[in-house]
Amino acid sequence: MQATKEKTSIQEKREALKQMSEIAKPLVEAGQFEKLNEAIIALFYRRDGADTFHTFHQWKKQGMQVKKGSKAVFVWAKPLSAQAADKGEPFDPESKNDFYPLCFLFSNLQVEAIAEK
Repeated sequence: MQATKEKTSIQEKREALKQMSEIAKPLVEAGQFEKLNEAIIALFYRRDGADTFHTFHQWKKQGMQVKKGSKAVFVWAKPLSAQAADKGEPFDPESKNDFYPLCFLFSNLQVEAIAEK
């Protein structure tokens, strides 16, 4: 019988990211990092040579593919209201209803050049 790994739900990932954010936030406020995601990556993900992080599609545009079985790391994505503005949809800057989805990233250690066929 194979041991099964329990998958982490999106809600669990959001909660973990909230905890990481609480640790990283004082460093951003102190000016050590410009953005919260930069602090999260530096504190929790940048190690063992992993120094460049992109989404699946960003790596693909660079001619790279994510290695099979690689697990993404996660940071905060743009709030949905800002994503709507990027698409030319109406944007209310006074809205306090921003929802920050997760953005899944892969490091330079998790990708390889796409093989020529």
